[in-house]
Amino acid sequence: MTLPWGNEDTQTLIDILSKYNVKTTFFVVADWVDKYPESVKALKDAGHEVMSHSAHHDHYNSLSAEQIAADLKESCDKTEAVTGVRPTLIRCPYGEYDNHVIQAVRDCGMEPIQWDVETLHWLAVNSACGLL
Repeated sequence: MTLPWGNEDTQTLIDILSKYNVKTTFFVVADWVDKYPESVKALKDAGHEVMSHSAHHDHYNSLSAEQIAADLKESCDKTEAVTGVRPTLIRCPYGEYDNHVIQAVRDCGMEPIQWDVETLHWLAVNSACGLL
């Protein structure tokens, strides 16, 4: 699950997952970690994994290996500072990846993953902003 926006529903989501004894992996952007560290800690404290969705949600396909490494370092440093656990997975922004992105991520000791269900959560945000 990716949490790029607000945190209004985070505790409700934690409560629902707890009620059904479900553990999941959340992929968070470093900017979200900065803005909602208490929510990131609550996810970890509830037994969920907190992994990276990048530092700034850039298009990784257009970044150099060095830029990807710097972005991952920033993202992982921030998440680790809050949770005490260094992320080992990244869900690349926009689902973009190619061979150079995969290699850059793996060179950082991480593994890129891809989602298997598109929630279309971004449609509501774009529609509300008049972008659709």
